[in-house]
Amino acid sequence: MLKFLTIGKLNAISVYCAWVMLLACGLYIAFTMVAESGDDGVLVRLFYGFLVFAAVHVVLAFFVRCPHCGRCLTIQTFKRPHPDSIGNWASVVAKWFSGSIVCIHCGNRVNTNNL
Repeated sequence: MLKFLTIGKLNAISVYCAWVMLLACGLYIAFTMVAESGDDGVLVRLFYGFLVFAAVHVVLAFFVRCPHCGRCLTIQTFKRPHPDSIGNWASVVAKWFSGSIVCIHCGNRVNTNNL
């Protein structure tokens, strides 16, 4: 199983985990508002989990580069994505496991199975 894990896949998984942690923080806040009880330590741990997974994504994202233009596939600056791309960096991460994405910087199709 480990031979099929690549840096790109670990990067996408870390983003998914960060999104789940952020969703869990929101749900926990909603739960504590309705139930009027709860432990703040749980919320802090969920938020720290979000920060850890987000930091892992930022580090790994610098190693996942487009083979055509050499820019990071999941790091978007304030510049608009290429018109041929599927959207922003979040769209790239969401479609990562489909096997092929379009670079948000140059618009070329990239095979994600080897990244």
